[in-house]
Amino acid sequence: MTEPSELVVPGRTTPPPGVQQLHLTDTRGNVTRTVQVPPAATRTDPGFFKRLVTQLNPLRQTTRGAMLLSGLGGAALAMDVAATANLGNPFLFYDRRETWKEMSGSLEGDRANLWRGYFDDVSPHWKGQAAGMLQQYIRFNVNGLFGQLGKVGDEMSGAMHGQFKEVLEYDLSVIGLYAGSAPILRTLASMSAQPVARVALMTQVGVFTTALGNLVKQFADVYNSYEGDLNKLELKLNDLRGAFYESGDPGRGARDLRLSPTIEDPAAVRDLWVPAGEA
Repeated sequence: MTEPSELVVPGRTTPPPGVQQLHLTDTRGNVTRTVQVPPAATRTDPGFFKRLVTQLNPLRQTTRGAMLLSGLGGAALAMDVAATANLGNPFLFYDRRETWKEMSGSLEGDRANLWRGYFDDVSPHWKGQAAGMLQQYIRFNVNGLFGQLGKVGDEMSGAMHGQFKEVLEYDLSVIGLYAGSAPILRTLASMSAQPVARVALMTQVGVFTTALGNLVKQFADVYNSYEGDLNKLELKLNDLRGAFYESGDPGRGARDLRLSPTIEDPAAVRDLWVPAGEA
């Protein structure tokens, strides 16, 4: 099997692996500029969530033992399960935030490249009907669609940042509650044979369970709020699909640009694309 040929431009070094290239030519087919597009950067999980769970597990064992001794085990254990089940890895939302931010920046860069590419490489060298149709399409269709996509990318990045912040705060609130309560519950549990200590244990477990319930409610409120935000963004993406695809369905293909059939006629090329010096 032969490797695909690569266009080599004098003075250009071989790009590193993974780098894609865009070659721009003049009317004679000579490469005038080469743009290198590096691959997206990869991010690694810093391990915050794994460390949090590792620290939380022994604290949970202490508090669950105290819950059973207090006589409030059923309700308290159920709340313990609900609160800890809602723990999440905030890095997942951080990663999505950065991904959407990069996509938004890339869209704006591509929009500017397309716009400048036309006025730098097409408009000065070509006239005719095809050049005019291309300018109208870029100005009134592509430019606006890029702008709308960029706005959705900005809003998605903002939504992911909000969820990253909320998940991180929830995780820290849970670990803080367990870390603050475990020593007290452990001490009271060790003295639970005494009536006074047992009453104190029951009271402390009740306070702890109430705090867990508040955290669960807080999580539910945040979840519902961001679910609504994501639903609004999904509706905007549906609108964009409707602009790009027939009936908004990618399976039916891109929308027909309704270009003149003569644009594909080889005999009409000289009439549609006229070098600027001959116009």
